[in-house]
Amino acid sequence: MAKDYARHRSPARSAATRRGRGGLPGWSWGLLGLALGLAVAVLVWIGRSPKPVPQSAAAAPQAKNAPQKPIPLPPKQRSRFSFYELLPSYEVVIPREDAAASAKAGKPTTPEIAAPGQYLIQVGAYRTREEADSGRAKLALLGVESRVEQVTIDQTDTWYRVRIGPENSLEQAQEILERLDENGIKGLLIKVNSG
Repeated sequence: MAKDYARHRSPARSAATRRGRGGLPGWSWGLLGLALGLAVAVLVWIGRSPKPVPQSAAAAPQAKNAPQKPIPLPPKQRSRFSFYELLPSYEVVIPREDAAASAKAGKPTTPEIAAPGQYLIQVGAYRTREEADSGRAKLALLGVESRVEQVTIDQTDTWYRVRIGPENSLEQAQEILERLDENGIKGLLIKVNSG
């Protein structure tokens, strides 16, 4: 039988010889590329950073402009809108305890109550007109006349307030509040100043 003496390479040996022939692994090429990219980025960043100004050159413009006058500010203008000052003095929320004490005593117990004005009772503030009308209907079933006021806040939010009154005396307002309390409805007593 004849034997072939030609050189045959086995697949395992050929892979081993390829690795051993001096090629770099892939991860080392990735690190090398990353290092080169960072080096280029640092050089670009250094090239774009502002150059330091010598101290003598920086002092020269300041010496020229040293006797500058301060810029005068315009006088403060009065607000165009007066409701910021008027509204807090127009409607004042009266605490229920103060109102009850004044009604029992028959004379005003706080300066807010002593000031001339009328009384409103706010029963609720609602997002929709339908909810406000529903609240108003509940009050009508109790025999209390009310109205719905539309209020826009910050020119975006619209609210619908259900209010009772105005009542001329604190005693009348206190009677209405007691009737509302008996039926499980909370009310907020507000004094509207007339001056």
